[in-house]
Amino acid sequence: MSKRKATWLLENGYIPCEDTGKKTRRFKIRITDVIEYLTRLEDSPESLLTPPGIFSSGIKYRPKRQTDIQIDADEFMEMLKKRWSSSPDALTVDDAVKLTGYCKTTVSEWITKKKLFGVWYYNKYLIPKDCLIEYMATQAHRITQKSEKHMNLIAQYFDGR
Repeated sequence: MSKRKATWLLENGYIPCEDTGKKTRRFKIRITDVIEYLTRLEDSPESLLTPPGIFSSGIKYRPKRQTDIQIDADEFMEMLKKRWSSSPDALTVDDAVKLTGYCKTTVSEWITKKKLFGVWYYNKYLIPKDCLIEYMATQAHRITQKSEKHMNLIAQYFDGR
């Protein structure tokens, strides 16, 4: 049991105690009260349930953005080639981040997991622009929580059709 949960149980009367107000050894608890609490917990655990969410991190569930959009990979690749034509043919991870809107960690992870081709060169990855375009057009649609830039690229694709 965590210290936070134990303190909550004591403060809310689940286990009778005396609060001394000190920082250490704050609560005085009789052994008989602890035994009574453990007996109640064993006999009817549902009566001693803590309210749901009381010990959560405070972060609410955030549903992932789902896109069930069907994109023609060839057309999307052509659009990306035109849009990214001024970018160099060999991209660094930072370049890929600027183009896609995903973080460095994510792009590096794509490379290490062999989802995206990249070459380790002088202490950094170099990604062929064509490989990034192909990945974004063929496999990146499986990403459930797309970056804002990725969503904008998809929107621009549909606007241009």
